[in-house]
Amino acid sequence: MGAGKILIVDDEVDALDNCRRILSRLGYDCLTEHDPLHAVQRIRQERPDLVLTDLRMPGLDGIGVLVEAKRVDPKINVVLLTAYATVQTAVASMQHGALDYVLKPYTSKDLEDVAKRAFEQAGQTSHGAPSWAGLDGPAVRSDSGRKTAIELILGRSQAIHDVKGLIRKVARTDANILIYGESGTGKELVARAIHDESERAGQPFMPLDCVAMPDSLLESELFGHEKGAFTGAHAAKAGLFEVAHRGTVFLDEVSGMSQTLQSRLLRVLQERHVRRVGGTRYADIDVRVIAASNRELEEACRKGEFREDLYYRLNVIPIVLPPLRDREGDVQVLAQEFLTRFKGRRSAGADAVPSFEPAALACLKAHAWPGNVRELQNVIERVAALADGPMIRVEHLPERIRAARADESNAEESASYKQAKQEVVRSFERNFLLELLKRHGWHMSNAAQEAGVDRKTIERMVKRHGLRGPS
Repeated sequence: MGAGKILIVDDEVDALDNCRRILSRLGYDCLTEHDPLHAVQRIRQERPDLVLTDLRMPGLDGIGVLVEAKRVDPKINVVLLTAYATVQTAVASMQHGALDYVLKPYTSKDLEDVAKRAFEQAGQTSHGAPSWAGLDGPAVRSDSGRKTAIELILGRSQAIHDVKGLIRKVARTDANILIYGESGTGKELVARAIHDESERAGQPFMPLDCVAMPDSLLESELFGHEKGAFTGAHAAKAGLFEVAHRGTVFLDEVSGMSQTLQSRLLRVLQERHVRRVGGTRYADIDVRVIAASNRELEEACRKGEFREDLYYRLNVIPIVLPPLRDREGDVQVLAQEFLTRFKGRRSAGADAVPSFEPAALACLKAHAWPGNVRELQNVIERVAALADGPMIRVEHLPERIRAARADESNAEESASYKQAKQEVVRSFERNFLLELLKRHGWHMSNAAQEAGVDRKTIERMVKRHGLRGPS
């Protein structure tokens, strides 16, 4: 193998060492970095030929490393390593120019193949369409030939049409945005779409899950720290607000942030500068903040769990994402789209995209989808892996999805029985009333006296059944 410089980025030390050993044996010059923010500095200093980066890392994810690498040198090839393959992350990676996408746990052959392909493409354009393990989509309208984030928000319902229209409107402003939505509705994808449609599109988009780490680490990730600021702070580190200068910071599940950090975040938003933990110098920042929550923050403010002044800072423009159960017609659209994207993971020889038999589609439509789009995507990925032949049948679906259709059928049967019972009662009442009135020559007072009811009751019943006496 010819020598080539590879930077490997992974916050898991064991995974980092394993990847380095495999590639070093193949003759590559391997550099390693467990801190993704430090990795960005190494890219600027070392100018590697290839960057292999884990996707999910605290502080800066693999997409962020990819964006920064391309800013340093668009010719640097970047490959993502992850155990969490999704359509959203795959296409977001494509959009930013990644070469490929390797699933964990990977083999030495996987790494050898992707490294070989990267160095074979050296000197050629790195903007060709990667393989993405069957997740790549069709040609689209962007200049690079890749889907934009807003095009990845799939669906034809009026609800999702309204969301897309709002995204395009708010992207033209620089106001902070608060996105509400249940888990799995696509809050991060909407945040990326706002960023990509805005004038900040060429700058970093930095996502951070506010409930995924303890306060001390979250503070360091957001604001950075100086060397020696706390035990283990062996080097200075820039926080997300510094790294995302002129770009966008996405704070997912911001309601999970402690009151102390809420206070500090509020000060950063008000004063537009940040001071690292243990530092004395303030750095000016130009950052748009998009926050998200699956909780109603106004209620959290009333309970004293969230600062009201921070709420108003973040909630300049609210966007409410509809749950999948309220997006009429979108389950079928999304299911077929996901099936198309995952077709590459099906058995060999299944080149044609399969379709759903009516009963299977009815099961999907009947399910409540508490996990929303993410749950549907996971179900379809399983279906694509297990189904054989050109048709997705009911037996290919998980038991909980099949049960939803059975429950709906039972509900339909119950409703039908209730309706039939009401018809029988109405018919009996009409016939009884007609016979009663005939016996009394349509004299309503006498009929009411025999029936033991008020005359007005008889009059209302006559009107309800549309009865007419002899003319």
